Parts: sequence; structure tokens; C-alpha cells
Amino acid sequence: MKRLYDVGALLARLGADTTVVLHSGFAEPRWLARQLAEHASAISGAHLLTLMPMGDSPYAEAGPAAQLDVATFFPGRGLRSALNDDRARALRYPLSAIPKLFDSGALRADLVLLQVSSPDEAGQVSLGVSVDYMRAVLAQSPLIVAEINPHMPHTCGDTRLPISLIDWFVDADRPPQELSPAPADQVDEQIARHVAGLVRDGAVLQVGIGSLPDRVLAQLGHLSHLGLHSGIVTDAVRPLIESGVIDNSTKRHLPGVSVTTMAGGSQSFYDFLHRNAAIEFHPCSLTHDASVLASIDGLCAINSALQVDLAAQVNAESVNGRRVSLPGGLPDFAAGAVHAKGGVSIVALRSTYGRDGASNVVSDLGAGKLVTIDSSHVDFVVTEYGVAAVRTASPRQRAAGLIAVAHPRHREALQREFSCAVVTSSA
Repeated sequence: MKRLYDVGALLARLGADTTVVLHSGFAEPRWLARQLAEHASAISGAHLLTLMPMGDSPYAEAGPAAQLDVATFFPGRGLRSALNDDRARALRYPLSAIPKLFDSGALRADLVLLQVSSPDEAGQVSLGVSVDYMRAVLAQSPLIVAEINPHMPHTCGDTRLPISLIDWFVDADRPPQELSPAPADQVDEQIARHVAGLVRDGAVLQVGIGSLPDRVLAQLGHLSHLGLHSGIVTDAVRPLIESGVIDNSTKRHLPGVSVTTMAGGSQSFYDFLHRNAAIEFHPCSLTHDASVLASIDGLCAINSALQVDLAAQVNAESVNGRRVSLPGGLPDFAAGAVHAKGGVSIVALRSTYGRDGASNVVSDLGAGKLVTIDSSHVDFVVTEYGVAAVRTASPRQRAAGLIAVAHPRHREALQREFSCAVVTSSA
């Protein structure tokens, strides 16, 4: 392992036909990302693969993006604008499929830029708060450049990497990206109450990030023997773990420990994760694997969406032609939950969006709209107006239930549109 002084010279040696992988989510190495942007011309035409950058993405600004082929498996906060301005392109895969792209050789990494913990006494660093598909990338033996950050937690699970495998290193110039708590309003609170009412003692939770999942978790303190098997964890899980509400006692797969592949939160939460054996990080080839998820009794998948139509098809990716997200782990966990014994797949959304209060419950997602999951992978759709049971309902019952949880201002129009569609299909 050598200290890296000149990123531009290193990149120039790689050339144009290079694929660079950035460490994902809140582990994205911020100094290296800036250097990549500043020296983009040294590898003009190179491919850059990302997943859920949550801070600034300097490599996707107009100048660097003209030199680089920036692609993302999940845009996160840092790439949404770039995705919609054609400065980055979408790779539309569920998280479970990404490692297989590297395992098969469909994607090959020449360089991976990591942010890791300080080495331990055994000469091992940790991938910290993001493991996801990094194991599949590292298995290809790319050139490894790492920011070594003493503020990155040495997390438990499958996160360790011998420092001898790192080719070049720099010292991180600031702590890992943090996630500020998202403010919740009365609508979030009401949706969260409805969702929380569907969670039972002994359930194994999967949740996302944002104000709604935070508020759901805050309302589960009265339950007992909950488990946690999720794609990401945040500060909001900490009180439930520390109080013993989440004890993972019902789990057969990795019993007694909470499981995730990523984390995002405050530095205090990262300190909580440091060497905390109660929380294990594993690759998404395990956390999102279909057979693993189906084997988790009581898996309760709680996910957010943008739109749902009266057939209970769910769009969690775009609205008004603007890309907001990509499938991520939603298809994996929704399918896993409906196949698990006692599992339940919950999709939550606000009834309206925008200043004009357009309905998020629509008659039909329509041709060309993205369907992230269909009704076979949804048990309940929840808005601030209540809960619609959809998976075992007839088409007419399903539509009636969804109209009932739509905003009252839109219910009459939705009923007319559904009735017209039924008449048309019967003609």
C-alpha cells in the first residue's frame, strides 16, 4: 500500500476505456470523488458506476460529466438532478441483481474508490457503512484506492478487508457523509400510525430512509421481539435496539443480530455501529437474496412509493416525467415478504403531491409509465386516509379499497374512470 499524492497521474495511466466504481451511499469517498471530477479529462470516456450518493456529486457536474459516462444503480440525493438533465444515466436493476453483473463479467471494474475505517490490530480495515455490491467488485481484483477515515466505524459482519489489498491510500479529510433527520408533518404522522398498526409482535422489519420510516419506527416501542433485516438502517432503529424491542429472537437466519447492507445517519450513530456485534453488515447478494428473504418468517417490508393505480401497480421511480428514484431493494423485499411465512408487504404514500394536490392514486399508470412492483407483491397500500388490502382482493374490491384511501377530492373522478374502464374492457 502506497500513499497517493497525484490522482491525476494515476488516472492518466488507466486511460479512456476504464470502469471506475465508487463506494456507495454514505461511504462515498468525498475527497477522491472531487479529485475524479477535477481530473476527468485524464480518463475522458471512462465509465463511472455509482449507487445512492447522498452528498455532492462533483463528477456529475456539467464539465466532468461531459468527459465521463456516469451511471447509477440508484440516484440518491446526489444524482437526481444529473439523471434528469442527462448528465447521468440510469441502470434499472433491483439491488439483488447487481452483484451478478460483476460475477458474470457483464460489468468489469478496473478501479474502485473506497472509504474505509482505520486498520485494526490484525491489519484489517472495514468497509464501514456500505457493503452492498462491493464484495463482487473486489472479487475482480481491480486497482483499489481508499480514503482511510478514523471516523468510519469498523462494522461487524462481512466488512473486513486486509489493508495489504489496498494499492493506494489517502487520509480522509473529513468524516463520512451524515444523514440529517427528515422533518415529518401531520400527513407523515398519520400514515405512520396506519402502518404501525399493521406491525405485529415478532415481525422482522425492513424499512427505508426518510421521515415516514423514521416515524413508523418511532411508533413501534410498544411491541416486543421484533427483528431487523433491511437494506439500510438509520438513527431511527437505535432506540428500538437499545430498549430491547428489536432483539431478533424470532429469526432463524442470523438469529440474535440485526442485518443490513448499508447505514446512514449521524456521527453518533456511526459511533454506535463501531464494533457493535448486535448489527451485522452483509453484501446485498445475501441481504436481498430471494431465498433468504422468503425464509424469514414474519418479514414485514415497509416501503414508500410515488404512485399506485387502481390495479395496485406501484410506481416508486418517476412522476410527471421526472426521475426520482430507481427500483433499489423494493422489488426484492416486496417479493420476499409475500413469499415468507407470515410476511407482509406494505407500500405507503401520500394521497397527493405538488402545489395543485394531484392524486397519487391514479386510475392507470398507463403505457410507458414505470411499474416498480405489481399487485402480486403488495399486501397493503397505506395513505393518510387509511389502509387498502389489495393482494387477495378481486379487481373490483381492490379498486374500491384504493379509492377509499385516495384524497376525498379525487375519489369521484377515480370511480368514474374505473367504471368507464370496466365498461370498455367488457365491450
